[in-house]
Amino acid sequence: MMRAGSPGTLLHAGLALGLASSLMGCTETECATPDYTRAECRVLAENGFARLLSSSGVELRFQAPGATDPSASYSAEGIVVERGAAIHARVAHMGEFALSLRNPANQARTLELELSNVHPLATLEDNPQIIQQPLVGTSTTRQLLVTVPARGETWVRGGLSHASACPPVFRLAVLADIQTNPTQFARIIERIHKEAGLAQAAGELLAGVVVAGDLTESSTEDEFGVFQGLLESSAVPFALTPGNHDVYDSHMPFYNQNFGPGNYAFDVCGAHIAMLDTGSGAIAESVVGRLPELFDPGDSKYSLTVMHHPPHPGLTGGGWSREDLAMITLGEFVHQGGDLVIAGHAHMLREFTDLSVAGGTVREIIAGTAGAWQGAGQPIYGYVRLTFAAGEIDACFVEVPPPGGVPHVETPTSIPVCDEA
Repeated sequence: MMRAGSPGTLLHAGLALGLASSLMGCTETECATPDYTRAECRVLAENGFARLLSSSGVELRFQAPGATDPSASYSAEGIVVERGAAIHARVAHMGEFALSLRNPANQARTLELELSNVHPLATLEDNPQIIQQPLVGTSTTRQLLVTVPARGETWVRGGLSHASACPPVFRLAVLADIQTNPTQFARIIERIHKEAGLAQAAGELLAGVVVAGDLTESSTEDEFGVFQGLLESSAVPFALTPGNHDVYDSHMPFYNQNFGPGNYAFDVCGAHIAMLDTGSGAIAESVVGRLPELFDPGDSKYSLTVMHHPPHPGLTGGGWSREDLAMITLGEFVHQGGDLVIAGHAHMLREFTDLSVAGGTVREIIAGTAGAWQGAGQPIYGYVRLTFAAGEIDACFVEVPPPGGVPHVETPTSIPVCDEA
């Protein structure tokens, strides 16, 4: 037996200390030197932008809709920034949302809060500590005065379910790949305004728009500013995730700074939608560990996942730097009973039904039709309209031709051209 203080013990202690010093000298905390072309660094960025300690001392955090303790949790479901005298909070999606405000000071604080990317028909939960300015037209932005009591908290909660605004039939518009053509994307947004009115006239609801990446060509700050400006005129909220063209800058997380998270899940009108950041051709390992949680549909009738790179390798896989992660992701989605994969990356419109994966089947739609170059010939620009009714998801294509373009009579895939309504 070796006694404490013996030469052997001291030798072991010295070796352990030397090994620890060596490891500390050659290892680095994850993303301590940031490289935002890496998926894991963008996860850290999206988590950071979901929280803000304001200049008034009030802490704001995006939370899961069911959260109740403002200091025990947060959820990367939006972005919070302070601009001058006001706080700006952008909700990441069209589902239910929650934002907590906690005041540790001994006197109450009142904040100007601009809440954006909220459906015009959504309502906020009644709270005497919140004063909402009258909503103008179909704006997706709310102006609030929020009082947070001394050493207390205030919650801003809302969504379409609070307004009982979800009819039996609702719609989503899905698309991807704008890149060098924001002018064409502006035309598509105009058509989406019309879509909202047509849905309402039919007794249905356009819940929002889902974009599967490549908002920009070179991921510059100016390009993201142009895209953000286009969304300001939208009549419905957008749910976004980045593509490979959105994550080229290694030093600044411009996508996350403008739009918040790329990895999140939400529920809207009975549909569960999981958004995944595959911009680097892979999924962050921390997100892979959360896939069962992100894909869990709960009580939802429909289950969708949205990512930039199509994950099925037999027909559509391309751009993945980790093809094993593509199949792990797809297999978990099918295992959780997923219905539909939405992707982009390929600048085309395609639908693949009954793909055999992990002992089950899944459907995949590629909707890379939002403006990016499609090669020689007449491009087919527009978006896929998904209609959710009686447990089924029907798809048709709304074409938005470029100026002088002749509309297609039919699409190059099994998805038909939509009727006007």
